[in-house]
Amino acid sequence: MQQHIFGHARYGLCGFGLLIVSLALLYFDPVEIIKSTELKFVDKSYAYQLWQKPPVKVYVSVYIFNVTNADRFLEGEDEKLNVQEIGPYVYWEELENTNCTFNSNDTITYIPRRKLHFELSSSVGDPETDRIIIPNIPLLGFSSMLRNSPMFVNVVFNSLVEYQDSKPMLNLSVKEFLWGYDDNLVKMASNVLPTWINFDKFGLLDRMLDEGTNIITMAVPTERQKKRPYTIDQFNGSPMLHQWTKNDESADTPTLEKATEGILFPRHLTPDMNFPIYRKAFCRTLPLTYDSTGKMPDGYPVYLYKFQPEVFNSSLEDNHYYCPKDGCLPSGLSDISPCYYNIPVAVSFPHFYGGDPSLVENVNGVAPDAGKHESEVAVQPDLGIPLEVNIKIQLNLVVKATRFVNRAQKFNDLTLPICWLHLEVKSLPESLIALLYLCFNVGPVLVKAVVALTAAVGFFLVGLTVRRFGKNQQQQQQQQQQQANEPVRIEDCDHEDYGDGDVESGGLIAKRGAASSHLLITKHLLGDQLYLPLQHIVPTSSVIVDYEDYAPEHARGR
Repeated sequence: MQQHIFGHARYGLCGFGLLIVSLALLYFDPVEIIKSTELKFVDKSYAYQLWQKPPVKVYVSVYIFNVTNADRFLEGEDEKLNVQEIGPYVYWEELENTNCTFNSNDTITYIPRRKLHFELSSSVGDPETDRIIIPNIPLLGFSSMLRNSPMFVNVVFNSLVEYQDSKPMLNLSVKEFLWGYDDNLVKMASNVLPTWINFDKFGLLDRMLDEGTNIITMAVPTERQKKRPYTIDQFNGSPMLHQWTKNDESADTPTLEKATEGILFPRHLTPDMNFPIYRKAFCRTLPLTYDSTGKMPDGYPVYLYKFQPEVFNSSLEDNHYYCPKDGCLPSGLSDISPCYYNIPVAVSFPHFYGGDPSLVENVNGVAPDAGKHESEVAVQPDLGIPLEVNIKIQLNLVVKATRFVNRAQKFNDLTLPICWLHLEVKSLPESLIALLYLCFNVGPVLVKAVVALTAAVGFFLVGLTVRRFGKNQQQQQQQQQQQANEPVRIEDCDHEDYGDGDVESGGLIAKRGAASSHLLITKHLLGDQLYLPLQHIVPTSSVIVDYEDYAPEHARGR
């Protein structure tokens, strides 16, 4: 009996244990534990390796605006420049964050190193042989920069231009245009003012992507961290963008608050979170704003962030920092001259998308299109990892009213589109694909299956225990009732020993049945004999009792 009870109890305890396990799996999600472990930002962790040397190729596709009517425009036959977009010429960026040091205030300090590699198979042609006609950026840029200088300075500069025979339009190979060509004005400026012009060849990408050695301090995610993780805490020792400081008024200087490089984002994003993106080549922060929720082709949920069309609108409160001293640029342009030797260059969206209509009207061949020219970044909100990157930025030369420089005056008050860049992530590394598959495909299904299985087995064992226990109780009650209904046989006896199974009672013997252990018999001791009180014998059938001579007084008393 006890063995049955203890056996059933073991089944019940096992069932309760499985139910507790199923509840624990629901509360302590194993998939979330895996995510937290893999994405913990410590030395040699997966998140650290993903950030320190990203195993992805960030493709930089270059589209150049080739001028098709240079001679007719310079001779005055055409009022507008005609441009034709040529590209892409595709490079991929290799990034490595070097000299990484974890600090005691939950930050990490590092020096980013970037290198571009050309990919001919994805390009429209060979940059060494393809030729283009483009505006002479040093000539037009220096002329515009010197417009407010004294007349003597402008006259001298015009003399140098004539002496060097600098042309306002140049016929160059794509490689020369992007990575450097000999220019007499640039070479002269580097010899005369080496602290200002520290290069002797001019190339567009060479200047844009030569960010130098920058020391960045970034906030890392910890339990004590109060700042948003993966945001820039300091850039070259300061949280301010000092290139925009005007008249030594630091209070009117933009900061890097909440700015990120866009490699990693905080986990558990919410739609109200927006992210300013900062790269030195942009010279400013560009706010990524939540736009919508979507899914990747593989079904992974993402938040879609975009640069809003009005992001370069100078009337916005946050954009007043980026206005030149002599006035803000038209809507759709953002001045970046402080980062490029004070040459009047500006960034916009490709083909002046979202900009002032006059920018499009002044040049033929420009056709803004939201589907082609807007920027978008898809971030997995639970992991904080960008799964798709499409950032598009155009570089423009802003030629203001020049003075006394004859070869530049034809371009006065024109904004010339030079080229635009498409920064794109085309594929994800195998390690990230495996992590996504585990976290969103295998993990949740496996956890649900294990929870369902453990809960089902637990309920089955508990139910089985309850059923068997109830069945045993019923059997015991039936057995007791059978013993209670079993007849008692009374026989005459002599004074003899009838063993442990019989009781002597004044010449009456109550024979026990098979289940006599459940029969209550009251015993009276007379002398050294055991007697059975007759009133406690309840016959179930007719019982004939013959009294003998043993203890007659007691028998008659009964």
